[in-house]
Amino acid sequence: MASRALVIGVGTYGEESGIQGYPTIEASARAYGTALARDPRWGAADRSPVLKPDEVRTADDVMRALHEAAAAGEGPEDTLLVVYVGHGAYWQDVPGGQVHFAVGSSRVSEPWTWLSAWYVYRAIRKSKAGLKVLIADCCYSSMLPHLGPESALPGALGTRFNGTCVLTAVGGSVHNAWAGACQNLPHPLDTCTPFSGHLLNVLGQGMPDHPEDLTLGALRAGIDEGMQECGVHHAPRMLLNDASEAAPLFTNHAKGRRPRTRALGTVDEWVRELLLNGERNLPDLMRRPDLAGRVVVRLRAGDEQSRDLARRVDRKAGELLPDPADFVRYWGEVEPAMLGGG
Repeated sequence: MASRALVIGVGTYGEESGIQGYPTIEASARAYGTALARDPRWGAADRSPVLKPDEVRTADDVMRALHEAAAAGEGPEDTLLVVYVGHGAYWQDVPGGQVHFAVGSSRVSEPWTWLSAWYVYRAIRKSKAGLKVLIADCCYSSMLPHLGPESALPGALGTRFNGTCVLTAVGGSVHNAWAGACQNLPHPLDTCTPFSGHLLNVLGQGMPDHPEDLTLGALRAGIDEGMQECGVHHAPRMLLNDASEAAPLFTNHAKGRRPRTRALGTVDEWVRELLLNGERNLPDLMRRPDLAGRVVVRLRAGDEQSRDLARRVDRKAGELLPDPADFVRYWGEVEPAMLGGG
């Protein structure tokens, strides 16, 4: 395996840049480096994945490091992880409209001094790594598109681990990612940005009720739950192509400490299960077609990831419910919501 991580944290800018620097940004980058070094999945790297301040000075500096990291991916067993923490901006009057990432030499109203997400996406896409993940902790990360092409389904019952994932600090109509520290987090994560601090808290503490390593879905759910407990943060956003929520990304340091004591039985429990693990356990849910229908209805009312899951579950329903009577029970829950009656 030749998995590679690259952490880009840009928190210091020129005096005449017009861009406010935040110590939380560079603190977050350092904390990512510490977490990766502690993780057996990532800790064997020859050097720190965190770029130094002089390595994020220009777009050229960042892109050279990114191309080097992307080239390390050699095959389907490898993972490329790119983390950006800093300022983001969106200009509609550039070709196609693009999110741009700030670098050390960026100036506030001059998009040509920023790094276009298009170039970042191009470098990541060209990697031969099987799983490619971009974590973006910046304003306007909600405007970032899918990293890969649209895919019909993420493998058989969501078991495909190859593909792409974009995990962002904000989603929906929210464009501003708060850079001030979250004081509800334990030290030293209370010196990080809220999104990165909560993500790193999940990595540090693990998820005791999750029996496996931290998958894409588990990571996103853990961040979301932690930020909701604070009550002041916006929900993160995750976009998948081909890869399933069940694709592992980090070691779960609390794996299996609190094993599940009973079978899943409610809509809330199954929604969380699907968000954690994708469709892997979908056959179990489909043994109760009416419950499966209510779960799909709940997912349809959720965020982008939830709606995507609802579409995938709905596509599988016909295959997993060969008995017409079972499908009628399922469809009886779904159809009223689709027609606006539920």
